[in-house]
Amino acid sequence: MSDKLRRYELVYIVQPEATDDERAKIEERVSHICEKMSAHVLKKEDWGKRKLAYEIKKSNKGYYMYFVFAAPSAVPAEIERNLRQLDAVLRYLTICLDKDISLEAAKAEIAAEEEARAAARARMAQMPKDDDDDDALTEGDEPLAEEEDDA
Repeated sequence: MSDKLRRYELVYIVQPEATDDERAKIEERVSHICEKMSAHVLKKEDWGKRKLAYEIKKSNKGYYMYFVFAAPSAVPAEIERNLRQLDAVLRYLTICLDKDISLEAAKAEIAAEEEARAAARARMAQMPKDDDDDDALTEGDEPLAEEEDDA
C-alpha cells in the first residue's frame, strides 16, 4: 500500500429515538470498516442531538456524528454502503478534504487544529463578561438618528 492517502470528513445523522447502544453500534461499525480497510480515524466527535433544518423521515431532530479519517479511495464507498443499510441512519455525507496526503501530515494538521481551538477557548474563558453594557439602550430610550443634509 502506498503511504499516500486521502483525507475525508464524514457526518451522519441518526434518528432521535435511537438508544445510546444503537448509536454506539453504528459508530463501532464505521470504526471497524476503517480499521479493516487500512484507514485511520483522525478525529471523532459526537455533536449530540440537534434540530434538523427540515423534516427527514418524519423526524425534526437527529443525533449528529462527525468523523475525519485518512483512507484509500475505496473506503468511503464501503462506509456509505453500510450506512445506507441501517434504518436508524437518516442522512450521511462524505467529503474528500485532501488528496495524496501522508498519515503523519494529516495527524499533525488535526493536532494543530485542536491546539488552535483550545487556545481560542482559553482566550474566551479569560475575557471579562460585560453584563452592564453602557452602549445598550434602556427602556424608553430611542436610538440617535443621523441628520440628513437637504443641500
